[in-house]
Amino acid sequence: MAVVGKPVLTITVISGDKKKKTIPALFDTGSHYSIIRSDCVPSARTVIRFPLIKTLGTASKTGGVRIVGETGLIMTIGRRRINDRVLVSPDLKREMVIGADTMQGWDITIKNRNGKTRVSVGHDMRDPDIIEVA
Repeated sequence: MAVVGKPVLTITVISGDKKKKTIPALFDTGSHYSIIRSDCVPSARTVIRFPLIKTLGTASKTGGVRIVGETGLIMTIGRRRINDRVLVSPDLKREMVIGADTMQGWDITIKNRNGKTRVSVGHDMRDPDIIEVA
């Protein structure tokens, strides 16, 4: 586990062409975006490359994270499955960061109790309320 409030869980990511990887992911409410490191994307073929590299700022004076593209991923967190678009960067120290935007969209909460941190996923992409079109 990382710092209290920023847990790291092992998750499975599945690309659009059904390739899988199991990687550690940091759940970070301080990051708006979800980002995966380039070498952790299950299939480079599914990455939509940006014509111009974007740079996201970091807390460091000189720091920045280059964003080279985005990809859609299915993520298995415990027994729950979610899907979302994530940014792709070769610069991340961690394999993946799950940001606040993904956490809000899938009702993911970080619960701290008695010095223990737990991640709870409220929605599952297989739930009827999620997959039905009215």
